[in-house]
Order: sequence, then C-alpha cells, then structure tokens
Amino acid sequence: MKNCKSLPLFYDANSKAWMPADIWEKTLRRWDLNFSKQKRKVALIADNCTAHCTVAGLKSIELVFLPPNSMCVLQPLDQGIIQNFKATYRKLLLQDMIFAIDRKEQLQVSVLNAIFYVDQSWNMVSQKTIANCFRHAGFHSSPESEELLEDDDEDLPLTELAEKLRNRGYAIPDENLYTKIDEDLTTNSEASIQDIVSNVLNSNAEGSDDEDDSECEKKSLSTSDALKVIDDLRCFFTNSEAADEHLKAIRDLEKVVLTTKKSRQSCISEYFK
Repeated sequence: MKNCKSLPLFYDANSKAWMPADIWEKTLRRWDLNFSKQKRKVALIADNCTAHCTVAGLKSIELVFLPPNSMCVLQPLDQGIIQNFKATYRKLLLQDMIFAIDRKEQLQVSVLNAIFYVDQSWNMVSQKTIANCFRHAGFHSSPESEELLEDDDEDLPLTELAEKLRNRGYAIPDENLYTKIDEDLTTNSEASIQDIVSNVLNSNAEGSDDEDDSECEKKSLSTSDALKVIDDLRCFFTNSEAADEHLKAIRDLEKVVLTTKKSRQSCISEYFK
C-alpha cells in the first residue's frame, strides 16, 4: 500500500495473520500523540492477548489490563461490539457481491477494498451499541443506569441481502453462521526467535506488498477523471427525490477535488521559477 497517499484509517501490514506486539506499540503511540494534542486522558482497557505488552512513556493513555480469563465478562468489545462490526462487514461484502452479479462481473476483493469495508463497518456501529456493551461489562455511571434502546431498522438487513442473492441463483446455507464464519480465527500468537529473525530478514521481500502497490497504481485517477465521476453522481442524485443533502455533499467534494488540482499545479509550477 506504499503508493496509496490517503486511506480512511491507519494500515499496518504483517507477514503473518497474527497481531504482533510491534504494531500494538506503534498504534498506542500514535493514539497517545493524538490524545495529547486534544489534552485528553484516556484509560485503555486491554485483554491479556500476547501482543498486548506494556508500553512505556505514554503521556495520555493509561493501560488497564483485565484479569486473566475474564474477557468474556469484562471486555466491552466482546459484549457485542466486535460481533456487530463483523456482521456489518460481511453484509457490505454481500452487497457488493450482488452489485457485481448484476453487472455480470466477478467480485474481486482487494486489501484496499477491505480497508474501506473496515472503515465503513466501524462507522456503522452505533453509539448506542457501544454504550450498551460497556454497560453489560459493568461500565456505567450508576447502578440504575438504563440500557439505551437500539433502533429496529437496520441499514443492511441480512435477510434482505440473502433474499436478493437467492433471487440471483446464489444461497447462504445459514445466515447466522455466515456472520460468525471467522469467530474462531487465530489472531495472535507467541513469536519464536526463529519467527522474529525470519520476519526481520524477509521484511523487504514480501510479495504481498508489491501487489498492494500495483493495486493503488491501477486505481489512480486524474483530476478530470475524478470530476467526471462527480458529475455522474450529480446527475444520478438530480434524478432522485429528497437528495438535497447529497447534492450539497457532492458540491463540497467537487471543491476538494478542484483545490487538490490547484495545489498540484502550484507545486509543479515552482520547479519552473
């Protein structure tokens, strides 16, 4: 992903699917810097994952480690936040699969696609869901605090997506099982000395990085291409009802693209002074 200049979230790669301690430390220091700029003090609740090591020198984050074997009870993320996030991710995948079928295309999910799925899925986890999960884990302002009512309407109903797939000749044997398909996937492990040495020696020889680089190059658009896409979006929403807010968002996006174009031209012109 080296050629991607902007992503909706921070991305780190690892030669294994496991979460290593160095990425954990890098992430904490990045958060700590942001919280320090905001003058905030944060207690970060962490479970006893092998990658979750103690990090010295944090100014705004206080690490609070949960007691061993208490994660299923005291970890707020395990009370439904992770499940909600993963279910939304899977539903976004189904939605794009349906779009691909309608276009008579094969769905290709790249690392870049997955990053945007992750960003969208996290932003679709409601504040009510997060507050209720913290409450279930025992984090609340008072014993009498009541659970917040969730909205009944889902943005992406799984039953509706599954029905659309069936109508197109595809089927999900078990909808509930589909959203939990990676529930037992291993995400961390103790690294051996051999693993550490191998990772250091091979860190610059990973084939997957090359694939990610070319992926961004293929998706590169010129300013005129971006403006054409914006014009198509404007045409689409002009023919839709109650699209005032969307049209305003398109105008704002167009301003950003034009500003980016002007900035690029300024940078290039400096070389000819």
